[in-house]
Amino acid sequence: MSHLSRQRDGAGKSVHITTFGCQMNQHDSGIVAGLFKKSGYLTTDDIEDADVILFNTCCVRAHAEQRLYSRVSQLKPLKIRKPHLIIGVGGCVAQREKAALTDRFPFIDVVFGTNAVADVISLVERVEQGERPIIHVPEEGSAPSSELAATSDRLRIHAWVSVMRGCDNYCSYCVVPYVRGPQRSKPPDEILGNVRSLASKGVVEVTLLGQNVNSYGQDLDGGVSFSRLLEILNDVSGLLRVRFTTSHPKDISKELMEAMRDLPKVCEHLHLPVQSGSSRILERMNRAYTADEYVRKVDMLREIVPGISVTTDIIIGFPGESDDDFEQTRSLVERVQFDGAYIFKYSSRPGTAAEHFEGKVDEMIIAKRHKALLEFQKSISIRRLEALAGSDQCVLAEEYDTTREGRLTGRTRGHRVASFPGDGSQIGKEVSVHIARVSRWTLVGKGAEAL
Repeated sequence: MSHLSRQRDGAGKSVHITTFGCQMNQHDSGIVAGLFKKSGYLTTDDIEDADVILFNTCCVRAHAEQRLYSRVSQLKPLKIRKPHLIIGVGGCVAQREKAALTDRFPFIDVVFGTNAVADVISLVERVEQGERPIIHVPEEGSAPSSELAATSDRLRIHAWVSVMRGCDNYCSYCVVPYVRGPQRSKPPDEILGNVRSLASKGVVEVTLLGQNVNSYGQDLDGGVSFSRLLEILNDVSGLLRVRFTTSHPKDISKELMEAMRDLPKVCEHLHLPVQSGSSRILERMNRAYTADEYVRKVDMLREIVPGISVTTDIIIGFPGESDDDFEQTRSLVERVQFDGAYIFKYSSRPGTAAEHFEGKVDEMIIAKRHKALLEFQKSISIRRLEALAGSDQCVLAEEYDTTREGRLTGRTRGHRVASFPGDGSQIGKEVSVHIARVSRWTLVGKGAEAL
């Protein structure tokens, strides 16, 4: 079916998309929204009014998966009332579960995997023509352009840009290599074209996405490293900022640290998941570094890039984690002084090596450790935030502050939220903000000057 006929078919119809999980899923949902818009659909926040309801799913943790099943089960009465409603489940759960989803929920019309994002319109058309259920979970697939996300109804000054898909690390707790496949880096020319096009449409900040961005290019011929990719994108006209996530400690190099220091558009923020402060647990996790190696890399990073903001991920209650292992994690947190941390309770995932590990930790012990580390990290985060009072920060104005009249909000180069006096003419521009105080997790500025 031609693009024009798809536009006619979609005219007057609406799609509702619910996203679970990581930034890569948010990126893929933006692309799906863009594809539907090109086909004549409107996006709607009202699930009751939608003609197509899609879930982009995550199975990294059990909680997200259970939320999905709860949300889908609630749609059965709506499907009975609206028999022409199309319900689809995509993403990581779809890739893993396949036909088991339609066996469990017979009213699901289409299941599409992580490599089928570009096919979503044709799949919906096949359902409209009477074919159902459709299970489409290819092991490989073309990676749609990140530029498509800029055609959605939620265009802003920021865009996610996927530079690679999949992962080769096989951490013992993680399902990503199984549901997203091996690492596939996009050619640098394709990424450059995406970013140039986004910049021409008013995007001034991009976040480069990958399961392990600092291994970018290792699977490509041509020798373009991630540091070299940053150099290429630093020259894009109209672009003000480049961010990236997520980084693996074993692959972060001095070259990348120096690129963060030397390239003016690359922001001074690094999300570097440590997962545990116990080298014994890190070995069981198959993380390929020790706690001491991690600390040395952060020390080097802060020496090369003074003032950089460092955030992390930590898993509590991994199989075999003793009181001493937990204390080593707490000691590492105290030693490193992270600006922020996502602290998760361990979630056993089917198909991973850790699923069969002995030494499961009692849930009550996990909850106690989790609460203690959350409170400890919170005190560190607040102290590091309050240390910025009295400083001048470069802030990208993003939107109106909905809680403070006459003010805008944006983020510093270190990825901290700031509120400051301003008007709509400053949105999309960088301003210098003098930080007067801290209110909860927000830097409050008393003035803003153009840069």
